[in-house]
Amino acid sequence: MNLLSQLEKLTQRMPSQEAMVFNDVHITYSQFSESILRLANGLKRFGIKKGDRIAVMLPNVPHFCMSYYAAFACGAVAVPMNFMNSVDEIIHQLNDSEAQLFITWQGFLKQSMPAFSASQTCKHLLILGEHIPKGTYSLTHLMAESQPDNQPHDVTPSDTAVINYTSGIADVPLGAELTHQALLNNAMTCREMFLITSDEISLAVLPLFHPLGQTLVMNASFISGGKVVLLARFSAENLISTIQQNAVTLMAAVPNMYRALIDAEIENTDVPSLKYCMSYGGHLSAEMIQEFEKKYNTYVLKAYGLTEAGPLVSSTRIDRDRKPESNGLPIVGTEVQIRDENGTILRPNTSGEICVRNQSLMSGYHNQPEETKRRLMDGWLLTGDIGFLDLDHYLYVQERKEDIIKKGGFSIFPSEVERHLLEHPAVEEVAVIAVPDKVQDSEVKAFVVLKEKKTLTSDELADYCRNVLPVYKCPKYIEFISSLPKSATGRMLKRFLRNKPQASPVQKDKIMKK
Repeated sequence: MNLLSQLEKLTQRMPSQEAMVFNDVHITYSQFSESILRLANGLKRFGIKKGDRIAVMLPNVPHFCMSYYAAFACGAVAVPMNFMNSVDEIIHQLNDSEAQLFITWQGFLKQSMPAFSASQTCKHLLILGEHIPKGTYSLTHLMAESQPDNQPHDVTPSDTAVINYTSGIADVPLGAELTHQALLNNAMTCREMFLITSDEISLAVLPLFHPLGQTLVMNASFISGGKVVLLARFSAENLISTIQQNAVTLMAAVPNMYRALIDAEIENTDVPSLKYCMSYGGHLSAEMIQEFEKKYNTYVLKAYGLTEAGPLVSSTRIDRDRKPESNGLPIVGTEVQIRDENGTILRPNTSGEICVRNQSLMSGYHNQPEETKRRLMDGWLLTGDIGFLDLDHYLYVQERKEDIIKKGGFSIFPSEVERHLLEHPAVEEVAVIAVPDKVQDSEVKAFVVLKEKKTLTSDELADYCRNVLPVYKCPKYIEFISSLPKSATGRMLKRFLRNKPQASPVQKDKIMKK
């Protein structure tokens, strides 16, 4: 049993049920299934066979879902790719995954064409759209010309189904391999925990190349007979209008999207159909949750996870008390332990590395045995994130392990410094990192984005810091910046900040004076 076989059963039972909506296009499960099988047959004409990798770089359109599932029908491996990647990043992922075929959209040709040309393994380029350069092929024409493949390739539960590339944990993205069994476990867990039925209408605003977009929005919906409303481009006004027009019941988004929705001046914020929203991929404060819920009269589920875990690890439960500053309880079937540097399990309310075990973990990093060995130990995933479990087993995620600042024998969590800096009325965003220091080993540096039309000097901000933070936690360096580097889902990419040239230190007397 896998995602494709589950989809086939649903199609036989409810062929006329709507599976997807994109703008004014409505696609039933019967049409969806036929499109998958047509594309699978077309892919086989290009020589795609079991185990081959198919790179998919598409926006949130029906053809993403069709391409993803058609790979399974061929026995191939889907490799969803971030369409905001640079040419070099796309080349790396095509070569690293050993993709034989690349499916993309005409709007991404500026990146995808040179990447395809430079790829060592990719032989065919399929393009969605009307502009089809010489030597490439039309995705829609291939589907129209191919008959449905009525004999999809058999796959085993342990076969790799997807390679999802990580962002932010290494200089070079790593490809996390997930099996068919892991994908199905992930989807079924989401279905059961969040009570997803055939009446569910999920909004795909989170990019589908992201593991949560795949798991919670796409796969959990399609094994439940639910409907997915696809939104190719985010704007607060368009999102709310789409929810209202389609009676959306469930939405997954990242903190930046919630901030935009809170700040947006929208005349009609009435979204009575929206039961739950999930926040994933960054810190969403209790105050922001309260603001969002008050404005849109809905309920926010705060979650934590990572690509290697499938991705969900914990979430606010629908049927349990919520602790707004926590990332909820471990999801059903997931064990979480907090360990110290020696691997000893720590007591409640004690910070250490978050370790995870479930049936949905990656099988390993593609072509990276040493990195796999470092992260997977005795069936446990060492996440590299620091946090703690309270007495009720609620999880609190505090920091990335490599982001903790070791200064003069003290450990400083950048998130604490960031939280206080964000309370300054002129500060829009902030990222705090460690920088080398000959005396203290490391020092604190803050990158600050100011709110529009606000002015602030580093000395003024240093004055503010000494009133709200212990002296040793105050930033020695403050650098104002127009924007912070982030992944497509809003995760801060601090490794890019660490490579920036050093700024001048803030005047010492501004921090040290009493």
